[in-house]
Amino acid sequence: MNKTKQKIYNFTLLLIAISATTFGQNDKRVFIMVHFEAGRDTTHPLINQIVYNELGFPPDSLLNNSLTFQQIFWPSVVDMVQTADSFDIKLSLALQSQMAEYILQDTDKINILNEWVNNGHELAMHHHGINHVDWGGYTNRFQGTPYPDDYLFLDRFLNSGLYRGNMQDSFNYLQQLAIEINDSVVTGCITDTQIDKPDEIIYLTDGGTLNDLISTPDTVSLPNETFYFLSHCQLVSVYKDGNNEIIEDDIVNHQYATERLDLIKENLNQLDDNEIMGIVFHVFDYYRFPDIYRDLFIFFNQNQVNNKSIKGLMNETNTGISVNFKNDNIKIYPNPTNQIINIQGKNIQEIELINIRGQLIKQMKVAQEQLVIDLSQQPKGIYFVKATVDNSIVIKKIVFE
Repeated sequence: MNKTKQKIYNFTLLLIAISATTFGQNDKRVFIMVHFEAGRDTTHPLINQIVYNELGFPPDSLLNNSLTFQQIFWPSVVDMVQTADSFDIKLSLALQSQMAEYILQDTDKINILNEWVNNGHELAMHHHGINHVDWGGYTNRFQGTPYPDDYLFLDRFLNSGLYRGNMQDSFNYLQQLAIEINDSVVTGCITDTQIDKPDEIIYLTDGGTLNDLISTPDTVSLPNETFYFLSHCQLVSVYKDGNNEIIEDDIVNHQYATERLDLIKENLNQLDDNEIMGIVFHVFDYYRFPDIYRDLFIFFNQNQVNNKSIKGLMNETNTGISVNFKNDNIKIYPNPTNQIINIQGKNIQEIELINIRGQLIKQMKVAQEQLVIDLSQQPKGIYFVKATVDNSIVIKKIVFE
């Protein structure tokens, strides 16, 4: 990943201590990740089929930066999570920034997401680079640093009308949503990885074939950063023929998804103690064939697998990083404030003040249990206090009025 770009401050630890992954329990570990697509490329065959042919939306309803696609699929998201809850299944909900933007517009939806996360589901990130048919409009390409294959995508960048900003702009939607629900985003499935992966993502997933169904948490290094990698197998509702063309026949696609599910079931007993089974599908897959995914949830429930979010599974090992928004040992007052904030707590090693853009404003080593920060020279708005306490991270939201 290029590090000459403007450095945006990280909410999570970038360089993590790498140690052997150990699993103390003899059980079968499974995660299920759900991808929320941007749905902005009108050439995508399945998007055309659902949005235009089935629902009658006009062809320009997605391209113009509207959130029509997210509005269409939100009821399916709610039904999917409710179905998962009924079988005690936990999901890693990997949102592209458009869905985060959509949820942020409605307090009721924020509260619903908060309930999901409190119930064990995970707020994660999904992103397709400019090289993908469903590019959501965000990329770190063409920001001043050239890459050898940029020429392949320059026309799309300049002339498609899809571009919305860089990856910090994209991640800000996820970050703002996480702050609203006292959470953090550390897991993602990010394509064009070496260019577009936000630094905050430390658990990365990828893969699609049955060979990717089972993996062992492993470390992967990019320049100046290390992260953990898990693979997953796609359980999708889209069958592609020998020419890699999407077949739009529902009967063919349902049969394909059913056969895929059967193969996943057959492989459960192949899991070793140090391995994790990973499955991924899209919200529009659930929209099309909810019975397939209900069957998946039932199967894992009946087999009493250890199903958690990706962050939850990684925290069971010694690879987890503690990022806590709910630590009551740190007191910050008054909040909201009109100038001064007081910070009080024991065993604080460091305090950092961060603005809504993720930029570091102040950084202080702490030798006392109480200190004062003066915000009078800063613009009014939302800030975050990040405290390092006993080698864990505590983050508090501050309103400067």
